[in-house]
Amino acid sequence: MPAKKQPLIVELEQTHNCFAIDVSDKLKDVRMKWLATVGEDEKTISSLYEVPASELNKAIKRIKQHPHVKEVNIVQKGGKTALITIKHLRKFSTAPYLVKTGVAWIPPSWSEKGVDKVTMVAPSFKNLKEFIGLVGEKGYDLKIKSKRYLEPKESVSLDLFRASGFTKLKCASELLTDRQMEVFDLACRHGYYEEPKKITIAELAQKLGISEGTCAELLRKAERKLLPILNEVIGMIR
Repeated sequence: MPAKKQPLIVELEQTHNCFAIDVSDKLKDVRMKWLATVGEDEKTISSLYEVPASELNKAIKRIKQHPHVKEVNIVQKGGKTALITIKHLRKFSTAPYLVKTGVAWIPPSWSEKGVDKVTMVAPSFKNLKEFIGLVGEKGYDLKIKSKRYLEPKESVSLDLFRASGFTKLKCASELLTDRQMEVFDLACRHGYYEEPKKITIAELAQKLGISEGTCAELLRKAERKLLPILNEVIGMIR
């Protein structure tokens, strides 16, 4: 039995009155990915999000309609994705409760099909329960999908991962072309890497409107770029 004060890493699904959930739930093919907090004051917090470029205009229109949102700006627009900053009311953010309980949010997280999918690290299960209780009072519905207690050496390594490992993976992901990222993301979301596989290369290719050979080659190129970095990060946190 893990000690009560032993830190743990958890994967959560949460539903609440959030513009990202509202947009991903109402609009087809929108996957709102939260990347970072980029600014804050006494009343608002500004966050950086990634959204599909093809759905950008509709997403922004829907976001601006949300009562918690004060401002939306386009930072960058590429062929497949766009980066936007969203200024929203601080009192409806999870940030104050993270600070109060010592629970940390590990980016990125995303909103898809009306649900936020997030990874968090808590100093103890007591801290996690306190966080869940506080946001529950604000109308959040949280479900723990998985949890794992960390050994002391892993806690130290996790700090290294958050400071360095995430940066390495972020840099590696930027090496991917838009098409490679699209194929890799689709493969992950549709269970290509699960056992047994939930989708085949042929089925992925059909969804993308490309040949099976092209799809396989794009996926291999993405894996060649990402897997060595992933191996390095795993070595840092073990």
